[in-house]
Amino acid sequence: MKIGIISLCGRSSLELAKECKRYFDSVGILDLRNFIVDLSDGKINVQYSGEELEEYDCLYIRGSYKYSLLQRSITRALNKNTYMPIEPQAFTIGHDKLLTLLELQKNKLAVPKTYYAGTTKAAKEIIKKVNYPIIVKLQEGTHGKGVMIAETIKSAKTLLDLLEGFKKPYIIQEFVPTKGTSDIRAIVCDNKILASYKRVAAEDEIRTNIHSGGKREKHELTKEEAKLAIASAKIIGCGICGVDILNAKNPSVIEINLSPCLYSVEEISGVNVLKKIAQSLYNQTINFKEKRERKMMQKIEKKNEKNGSQSDGEKEEENSNTKR
Repeated sequence: MKIGIISLCGRSSLELAKECKRYFDSVGILDLRNFIVDLSDGKINVQYSGEELEEYDCLYIRGSYKYSLLQRSITRALNKNTYMPIEPQAFTIGHDKLLTLLELQKNKLAVPKTYYAGTTKAAKEIIKKVNYPIIVKLQEGTHGKGVMIAETIKSAKTLLDLLEGFKKPYIIQEFVPTKGTSDIRAIVCDNKILASYKRVAAEDEIRTNIHSGGKREKHELTKEEAKLAIASAKIIGCGICGVDILNAKNPSVIEINLSPCLYSVEEISGVNVLKKIAQSLYNQTINFKEKRERKMMQKIEKKNEKNGSQSDGEKEEENSNTKR
C-alpha cells in the first residue's frame, strides 16, 4: 500500500514518514506548497509539481492555517477514493479559533467565556463589561502568536488601539486561573487518547506554547479531560489532532491543533506516538479499502439484478408475442 504525507515538511512529518515505512510499501513526502487544485474542466483535479497527483491509498495532510482552504480542497477532491484521517470541514473549522469554539459550544462542550468583535469600536464596548484580566487573541495563528493579556480596562484599550492597524477581528476571553499557568495537550487518534502532557508557561509569561518558552511535564488525563478531548476531535472531524485544555478545576477546550508536534512526545509521555499513528493510518487504510470494495461489489450485484429482471421481462414479452 502507498501513503503520502502532505505537509510543510517539518520534523514531525519527516519522522512520521520514517515510521510509516515499517507498514506501507511506499511512503511519499509531499510539500503542501507545491499543490494546485484545478476546477477548469467540470471536475476537481489535484496537481502536484505541475503534474496530476498519482494515486495513493492514504493521504495524511498537515500544515499551517495559511493553507486551510487548499487542505480542505484537496481532501474534498480525494477522500472518496483515498483514506484521509481529517474531514474536509475540519481544516477551516480547526484552523480558526472562533469557529472551533462555536462548534464545540454548539455541541455542549465546555469552552472559556468568549466574545467576538469585528471592529475595534465593538471590542471597546465588550471590554467595559468583562471581568479582568482578559485574553485578547487574533482569530488565526500558531505557537501562541497573537495572544495577549490585559490586566485592566486601561491596558485593554491601549492594546486594542495598537492592534487596530491589523484590521482584523478580535477574540476576547476572560482569563481562567489555572494550576501554575498551564494547559494540557492531548494527542487524539481514532477516538482514542494516544498521549498527554502538561505545558507550563515560562516565568512572567501567560502563553504555555513551547515556542514561547513553555516547558512540558508529564500529565495523566482525568476522565473528564479525556472525554472532552475525544469528543472535541470527533465533533471537528479530526481523526488525528492535538486538543488543548485549560488545566483548571473545570476544564474547557481552548484550541484544536491539526498539526501537533509528534516527534518529541515520547520523551515526556513515554508513548511512541509516531509508531501508534503510523499503525493507525495503516489499519484504517485497510478498513477503508475493504469498505470501498464491498460497496463496489454491492453496486455491481444490484446492477446485475436489475439487468436480470429486465431480461426476464423481455423473455416473457417474446413468449407472449410467439403465442399470438
